[in-house]
Amino acid sequence: MGMRRTGLPVEQTPGAYRRNVGAIKIATIHDGTLSTSFNDVVGADARLCEAAHRAAMRSVPPRFTCNIFVIDNEKELLLIDAGCGQTAPEAGRAPDGLELLGIDPKHIDAVLMTHMHRDHAGGLIRPDGSPRYPRAELIMHENELEFWQDSANLARLSQSQQVDFVLANAVFGAYADRLRPVKDNEIQRGLTAVSTPGHTPGHTAWLIDSDGEQLLIWGDVIHFPGFQFAIPEASVRYDLDPEAAASARRRVLDMVSSNRIPVAGVHLDFPAYGRVRALPDGTYSYVSEIWTSDLPVLSHGKAYPTP
Repeated sequence: MGMRRTGLPVEQTPGAYRRNVGAIKIATIHDGTLSTSFNDVVGADARLCEAAHRAAMRSVPPRFTCNIFVIDNEKELLLIDAGCGQTAPEAGRAPDGLELLGIDPKHIDAVLMTHMHRDHAGGLIRPDGSPRYPRAELIMHENELEFWQDSANLARLSQSQQVDFVLANAVFGAYADRLRPVKDNEIQRGLTAVSTPGHTPGHTAWLIDSDGEQLLIWGDVIHFPGFQFAIPEASVRYDLDPEAAASARRRVLDMVSSNRIPVAGVHLDFPAYGRVRALPDGTYSYVSEIWTSDLPVLSHGKAYPTP
């Protein structure tokens, strides 16, 4: 008899996906998935949101993806967000993805944050509180840094958000000598900060522009791809200002659909790239990029025409 084969692993293997934007190399790393609920919906009829979600044949109870992004501009290695770290048992796989790509954390030059909630910032520190990226500058909107450093804001936070507050300040302590606040539309490390306040006061998307190609990487503009494009007024209870978050969502979706800018999202389905189309009724549709073994360029219709 032949030797018994090992068989498949019992867990999912690390997920990483490469693409290019002009001369810039990018990779998505899948950090995991998080459980959520239709009870988290505010600003819209949760029953209609659930119906749209089910019509898209998505899992119930709902879950959303967590991703981080690696950017290689030939001069520096950057991250956008850092994943959950130890804050969620279903996630925190970003370090495995970096290892898969052959990237040592000490070679990361900067981490550009969309905001400081734990599923984006938890991966910045190790369980002992030390920085996971010992050389990296930590970059975020000035309003984000100011908000999470002000203990007077604790009174307006839910119990869960107070956990985020404690985590944010642990991160600030770990990166105390390497914190860099940015303003609206400021360019840092070659990326432009696009302010999208509402989910948090300094919530920020990052625009990449290289050789005539663009990509907007957002944080929590969309949590639920199954219905928030079709029902953009639907916000979530963990938005600090749900109405402002809905307004920012419409503004961003208008911008990327009008200007034909491809998007990537921390909570979009892995590998997390696609296009947004504005519909006549004032809603939007989303077409995700199909996984390919090539390194696709998806901008201005050069590789794929706008629908």
